[in-house]
Amino acid sequence: MPDVPSLFRVITSIYAAPGDTTGWNLVLESVAQLVNAQAGVYLLIDRESQANQNPARYGYSEQDRRRYESNAMEEDTRILYTDNFELGKVYREFEYVPDRAALLQGAWNRFELETYGLLWNMAARISTHTLWADFISINRQEILGPYSDDDKAALQYLLPHMSRGAELHRLVTRLEQLYGAVLDKLLVGLVVLDTRGRVVLANTVARRTVEESGALRITSAGRLRATDAAVDLNLRELIVTTMKTVQESGMSDGGTLVAAAGPARDDVLLEVMPIRDDGLPDRDNVRGVAVFIIDPNQSLPLNTAGLARIFSLSPAEHAVTD
Repeated sequence: MPDVPSLFRVITSIYAAPGDTTGWNLVLESVAQLVNAQAGVYLLIDRESQANQNPARYGYSEQDRRRYESNAMEEDTRILYTDNFELGKVYREFEYVPDRAALLQGAWNRFELETYGLLWNMAARISTHTLWADFISINRQEILGPYSDDDKAALQYLLPHMSRGAELHRLVTRLEQLYGAVLDKLLVGLVVLDTRGRVVLANTVARRTVEESGALRITSAGRLRATDAAVDLNLRELIVTTMKTVQESGMSDGGTLVAAAGPARDDVLLEVMPIRDDGLPDRDNVRGVAVFIIDPNQSLPLNTAGLARIFSLSPAEHAVTD
């Protein structure tokens, strides 16, 4: 196993990466260097659209990176075997590809060997989320020989942290895409619900918004509720639907609601999202629903799409706001 300071540096880079594609490239580079690899790829794949949400690459030219993402992935023999991966388990090359001959039947694999000298590989499926299929693949030059048990143990140790980092990345980037929000913890309310729908975490902004807006409340039983009956019904239904995804029986990525606030206050926007990184070997499993509370009464930067939703702007009013 690598020394503890080296592992700690990689873990630190993982938790600095959410919301930052460049940060994920640095994560991949640090993991590769930890096990003496020359190249690697980290894929966060949306199962519904098959889109790669965060294409992190290390060690490949920009031209080859684009080629792989556009069509060469279909020429990678290893892709044929990834459906057999046990979640959160690291595999070395010929623990999942039958042999060298089978591997080199793929055009991309031959290209890697001829161009970069790459042959040896470690790979793992990271995500347990119904909507996501996340993989990491770390590639080493043929002249260096196969990965050792220590190399495999090092990557195994990092997988739970990468899973959490990936979940955080999806939460952060989705909010940024929807609202242009800079996710300052002082300005965005966050409530986390467990699989029974109970509040297990509510940050200071969330509690302040609940108290001041009149739009929401946290009950004595630990439930997040909306004051308006119709909104409350919609909120509970949305949480239940999103929780099905967390429990692997649904395909909902959450949704948004507008909660009516008290007199002389603007309404509050709620963004509900699934959180799931469980099944990995450290037993520190996370399952639940995140509810982000965006209160326009706070000095939070929002783009006009978020404002239009909160204030029910007509197309013409939205254009003027833009």
